[in-house]
Amino acid sequence: MRSACCSRLLSSRIFATRMVKKLAAYQWSLGTRLLCAYTAEKSACRRCGFASRGVLPSRRCRQKTLVKASSRYSSPELSGNELQRRLTKAVGLISTADLLAPFDRSTYSAPLVIWQAIADVPSAHRSKLLGRLTSRDIQRLWGIAGQRYNESKQQLQLTVGSYSIYDDLPSDLDQVTVFTGKAAVPLGGIFGFQKAFFLHPETDELYGRVRLQKGPLGSALYPLYYKASVGPAIIAATDELTDVQLQYNSPENLCLQPQHLPKNWPRPREPLYPFSGGLVDYCRLVAPGVLVGVGWKAARPGKDVGRRFLYFMLVRTE
Repeated sequence: MRSACCSRLLSSRIFATRMVKKLAAYQWSLGTRLLCAYTAEKSACRRCGFASRGVLPSRRCRQKTLVKASSRYSSPELSGNELQRRLTKAVGLISTADLLAPFDRSTYSAPLVIWQAIADVPSAHRSKLLGRLTSRDIQRLWGIAGQRYNESKQQLQLTVGSYSIYDDLPSDLDQVTVFTGKAAVPLGGIFGFQKAFFLHPETDELYGRVRLQKGPLGSALYPLYYKASVGPAIIAATDELTDVQLQYNSPENLCLQPQHLPKNWPRPREPLYPFSGGLVDYCRLVAPGVLVGVGWKAARPGKDVGRRFLYFMLVRTE
């Protein structure tokens, strides 16, 4: 009996020793293959043509695969910890964008990385970014968003896909889409507001209204209306590219009458200070349903070419 037990124990030890040797050999072989692949000379990826090493796909192909996998299995119903992690990641990328120093700048794009980080946050929770970003972060985001214009069409397609700003704007006459905003005013203070977009019932042109969060009195004193233009445009004073422009004008110049407005909206009036004297908001896309903008005051005759009024950020909430 004793000899049988010893025999079984010996055979078990021999089997375990053989398995450890096989596992070690496999790990060494796998590590060698990966090391050779990563240390190989740069070549073109077979799928996208971007730089890669050895037989490995490019970093963008790997990122695209991960994005597809995450979007396929992600659910709007995220756990609290996962939601906080995604929000923290997006805010961290924005606040440290100026400090990041990637090893290979040709394969790193700050605006596209931030685009994907914000897109990973469910749309119902993206407005929480407004409470976490500072006025300096909003100003920084304006510059980062401008770098997107330098990206190739192939790079944009990998991250942006088929998204269009029109996906977050009204498509029917009875539809109103609302963006909640946060403005960084020159003195460093911050105030909130909303921009509601609608279509003109006679011309189908895009218009909107600013709702200042000052209660009923603020809504009565500041019925700010604007005409929106979607498409590439340049700020004349700085040659900066933008995606959306909001032009504030008098009701006569806007061609808005009370019958053109959504139900129960206040009558258009002349813009009051500090929005009087000519104002245009220039906006850039940051992510799906997220815009960053800068307001420009009109040029004073014989004095200047216009001046920055304030920076702001918009997130679609309705």
